Amino acid sequence: MVQPEIDFGCADISYRWASEKGATLVILMHFSRIVDGWDKDLELVFSNPLALMWESESFGLIDTPSDCPELDRPQFHGWTFPTLRIEDSAWVARYAANMFSADDPKLGSVKHYYLVSLNDLLHVLSQDLPQSEWVEPHDA
Repeated sequence: MVQPEIDFGCADISYRWASEKGATLVILMHFSRIVDGWDKDLELVFSNPLALMWESESFGLIDTPSDCPELDRPQFHGWTFPTLRIEDSAWVARYAANMFSADDPKLGSVKHYYLVSLNDLLHVLSQDLPQSEWVEPHDA
């Protein structure tokens, strides 16, 4: 899910969960709050996600690789890329093992999306790709 057009940091992440038939998770990544960043925010929509976990960026209790890709722009040197998909995720393995039988072809369909900002870490497990769209900044 690395988005090639993103080469700037994200300040905050907001999300809204609608628990209903056809449940939807709407995530707003606030890129516009960063000085010298992007003037738009990224909206991601997951239909029927399996799991969600938010953390303060200072903790990072869900295992993620230590070598996550970083942004290239000099002013964001050392910043982790804000939209990632974690391969070989222990969280996915635990979740999928409890959800599917060992011979179920859907076993490998669960993906771990990792969204990173200055203040928030958001983890989403989903079998489907999110829809994404750049939107005008607004408070969530």
